[in-house]
Amino acid sequence: MNKYIYFGITTVIILALGASWTIKKASSSHSLKNIKQVPNFSLINQNGDSFTEKKLKNKISVLDFMFTNCPGPCPIMSNNMNELYKSYGSVDQVQFISITVDPENDNTSQLKKYAESYGVYDERWQFLTSEIEKIKTLKQEGFMLYAGELPQAHAIKFILIDEKGNIRQYYDGTDDASMAVLRKDINLLLKEFKRIET
Repeated sequence: MNKYIYFGITTVIILALGASWTIKKASSSHSLKNIKQVPNFSLINQNGDSFTEKKLKNKISVLDFMFTNCPGPCPIMSNNMNELYKSYGSVDQVQFISITVDPENDNTSQLKKYAESYGVYDERWQFLTSEIEKIKTLKQEGFMLYAGELPQAHAIKFILIDEKGNIRQYYDGTDDASMAVLRKDINLLLKEFKRIET
């Protein structure tokens, strides 16, 4: 059996077994404490432009790790991210960031095609790549997510980052209940941000 197919089946089983736990966790995730500051980083987006941690400032960001050929949870995650991207289409203060964990295959050209397949033609959703070791370090040390056995074991978390570059919460990027909580928390951070602006 192809290892990607096997991984996809295994992932679906694990997600099914953990569904009730995920819903409970999502429902109780309204505590938006500052978890940690996002570290300095420098990656390249789908257009070949530099993207650093400075571009997180003055924006509410939702970030995930994925890869374009993923047969498991990535399509679900990208569809959920796309729904958020569309929902906040008129809100300049919200942006979305997907970092590939398969840079060997996900070059800028591939990421651009992937972005276009989701109707992304602006800067509100960035698809980023770099050397694999740099991505592993950022994922594990910067965002405190497992970074072994990439690209398959890439984590299914969406990460909410505030306008100061602080990680505020993690969400299951494949779960509807968790996505509903994420929307509420984005709106909460937006209200806080707008209050500060005025």
